[in-house]
Amino acid sequence: MSIARIRSWYWSLSKVDTLLALAIVTITSLLIFRLPLITHFRGIYFNETFQYLLVTLFGLACVLVVRPPTISYFGWPRISWVSFFVSATALFLIILYIQDGYLIKQPLRFRIAGVVSILFIGFGEEMISRVLVFGTLQRFGTRYAVLVSSVIFGLMHINVYLPDWSSWDVYWHVMSATGFGLFACALFIATRSYWIVAIVHGLADWSVVFDKKNTVTDNYSPGILEGLRWGFEGLFLECGLFGLLFLFILRGRWPKWVIRLAVKWKLIEQAEVVTESNKWKKYFSRFRKKIEIDK
Repeated sequence: MSIARIRSWYWSLSKVDTLLALAIVTITSLLIFRLPLITHFRGIYFNETFQYLLVTLFGLACVLVVRPPTISYFGWPRISWVSFFVSATALFLIILYIQDGYLIKQPLRFRIAGVVSILFIGFGEEMISRVLVFGTLQRFGTRYAVLVSSVIFGLMHINVYLPDWSSWDVYWHVMSATGFGLFACALFIATRSYWIVAIVHGLADWSVVFDKKNTVTDNYSPGILEGLRWGFEGLFLECGLFGLLFLFILRGRWPKWVIRLAVKWKLIEQAEVVTESNKWKKYFSRFRKKIEIDK
């Protein structure tokens, strides 16, 4: 069967069949982490980097076969005030993540190898989650693609806890990763750049390699309501709320609750909301008419 026929078959799948196919691809990418170690020397993070390199190449092969619209996101990023604002927010979050897990007491070559390793985490996971999964599901609607790809991205992190299992740790990690997935989708749409999202993702995983040693053992077991609340806090308060806000802005309008807060705090007047909207509509209407006359 030729690649063209595979691509034609893939894009003819229904929504459910597409989800099943993406689930198979995602699980296959996770199985790469179950391959035998290449070497027992783990001092320079060789095994971790090599595994994520394989994930990246596997995802790239799938992308080249099916060619989703997001394959164009391998080019230069889009420059706009929204992309700049979202990227600045991503930079701020990265600084917080690095400060939370910064360990400097290592030789330079180890630190360089560690940075390379976390960057390949971003390259591999974003190739699967954003370029392939989000890019494929986008034909069913951007909102659907954002939500489903973020949930799939969150569920992928269950692999971290296998074969050991801690239900609360899995739940908190999945919810937190889903929130990051929402923000990553917003950054992906705003910049139209795989490279920016992959680098941001990798640096956000700074503590995976450069983790501060915690000498305090915490055996606290939360109650059901408290544990569930922590999960939703991880979903929204870390990255998810920023992602949802930027996704609303990218749709071309501010969320209604933001407008209500601005009116309540007297940052804008109620009449200005309608007046400014009508003014810009009239301006663009006159601008389009002028272009048509000049033609």
